[in-house]
Amino acid sequence: MERRKFALSLAAAAGAPAYSQPPPRKLRVGAMAVGEYTFWGIWADILSAKGKLGGGLLNMEITHCWDVNPKLAADFAAKYGCTAVTRYDGMLGKVDAIGFGGIYETPWQHLLARPYVDARVPTYLSRPFAYRLRDLDSILDLASKRGTALMATSVQEHYSQASYLRERIKGVGTIKAVHATSWSNEYPGHFHAQWFLPKALGFDVEKVALITDDERNATYLQQTMLFRGRDSQPPFLAAITAATEHHYLSVNVIGDKGSESVTVDRSPDARETLYAYFAPQLFDMQRTFQGESYQPLETIRKKTKAFLTGYYSHLERGGQLVGVDSVPADWSPRHLKPNWIDPSIF
Repeated sequence: MERRKFALSLAAAAGAPAYSQPPPRKLRVGAMAVGEYTFWGIWADILSAKGKLGGGLLNMEITHCWDVNPKLAADFAAKYGCTAVTRYDGMLGKVDAIGFGGIYETPWQHLLARPYVDARVPTYLSRPFAYRLRDLDSILDLASKRGTALMATSVQEHYSQASYLRERIKGVGTIKAVHATSWSNEYPGHFHAQWFLPKALGFDVEKVALITDDERNATYLQQTMLFRGRDSQPPFLAAITAATEHHYLSVNVIGDKGSESVTVDRSPDARETLYAYFAPQLFDMQRTFQGESYQPLETIRKKTKAFLTGYYSHLERGGQLVGVDSVPADWSPRHLKPNWIDPSIF
């Protein structure tokens, strides 16, 4: 079994992060990948004084932006009052932190982020974090070496329901089964429950299976995770079924002494949804940008391995349970947009 340890964890990185205490002014944040299929339109509505909340909610402001499509970067800059840069590394020296919001850029994210991580600029990596384990390791190793604050999460990891469930399942006895539903028809981008469950149940996933007709636009989609046992708890299965027109997330944990469940839905009020559904992630992002680790680098690696194993199960093994340590480090699933980034920019 592969066991990889980073020389430094984010919490104990060599050298102080850029901000170990709240700064005297708002953090200048660079918005990476603001054009298509991106969270940045949502995040900007929360952070920007020109957003839908009518004022910056947190101690961060978007000062610069970049996108592979210069016109879309210019449109974003005009809408939210920031400066568009022409090169992906054009924010160096101008921002305190950067955040990736797009899905299509993920296969190249380790290259786009490298100049910033190398310069110790705190960085948020967009989900699903990487399309090859070797690519992810290259950026995690660099962050460890430089002492750069790094964060890679999905929005649902930040909900209080994850911590609530983690505490409450102590009373269900031996876990026998877990079932979740997730509002989604695709695996790479919006299948958020695959990161919510480990936050609640633990990140030691041993095997993953993915059954679907097309992970990019699914008629049916189900992921199964085999969680490793610990102490008196034997290994157990957790299944996630995509179910649109249902709750955005529901989880039921069944044990031999009882069960616990949580449900998450968006508010019909758009502003309430921005505040309650999306702002918790941005708050934890701000804490990371100030130097407080959200998760160890090893946890980011475990999450990415589980994600890639699901892809590998579907594309290479016909939906069978596959060990997370058996996926080749150089293996990559098919990209949503294979030619989205011109390699010559690097």
